[in-house]
Amino acid sequence: MIAFILFTVLAILPLFIYLRKPYFLGDLNYAFALIRIGMQLSKIRKSFSSILDSFLDKVQKHPQKTFLIFEENSYTYSQADKESNKVARALWTHAQLKEGDTAALLLGNEPQLVWVWLALAKLGCVASILNSNIRSKSLLHCFSCCEAKALIVGADLQEAVEEVLPALREQGIRVFLLSDHSDVEGIESLSDKFEKASDQPLSPQLRANINLKSPALYIYTSGTTGLPKAAVVNHESVWLASFLQAIAGVRSSDVLYLYLPLYHTAGLLMGLCGAINIGSPRQT
Repeated sequence: MIAFILFTVLAILPLFIYLRKPYFLGDLNYAFALIRIGMQLSKIRKSFSSILDSFLDKVQKHPQKTFLIFEENSYTYSQADKESNKVARALWTHAQLKEGDTAALLLGNEPQLVWVWLALAKLGCVASILNSNIRSKSLLHCFSCCEAKALIVGADLQEAVEEVLPALREQGIRVFLLSDHSDVEGIESLSDKFEKASDQPLSPQLRANINLKSPALYIYTSGTTGLPKAAVVNHESVWLASFLQAIAGVRSSDVLYLYLPLYHTAGLLMGLCGAINIGSPRQT
């Protein structure tokens, strides 16, 4: 009799809790998500891994899973990995970028921005992601903030760079255009170089000295109250921002529609990095 009463109580208890507190299960899932994130962060702090390592882990486990959908095209984790390997090798060979160097990116929200960002991470470099709308004095100011050795620019933004090219050359900044050729002195083509490069993985030793406190990104303010200001984002901050999707209950089977520019903190860290952490496709 006692056992019957006990089982009856246990059977109706979830219904009673739901009727009294309908958000209890949601709160419970949220608490479990925080616990999982806390355990993951503790593991990362004990044995460092970056968001790039999370991406490479997905490449190994799910190479044919969709990683990125852009307009009418989709790219798997394996394709993204190979494309970024080619870009990394081209930058390593022709721009002589190495661990600790900074490269600035002036690109729109196309897949090439993701390939270049991943490529820089594989070289242990810091990516300075510029607002594609800034020009002239503001553009030059961004370079002085981050001390970039190279600028990678989209073909559609070539004119913006040509305006400040003499000053960039004076500072010794090499400019690479995402195009098969360049007719402008001081601007080197890049697409033809990475198309000829190998897509084989790069050695992790190229980024062996990177740790949780190392800078990963420079992201700039909009400059509405003055010149743009650079926020230094280290690898720990990248991880913390990427956890937002997990907290919100996003699953690896979900597709994230990202309409924000990747030079924006929410677009890159919460959006792209969050999708990598979860393992879900990102659509732009």
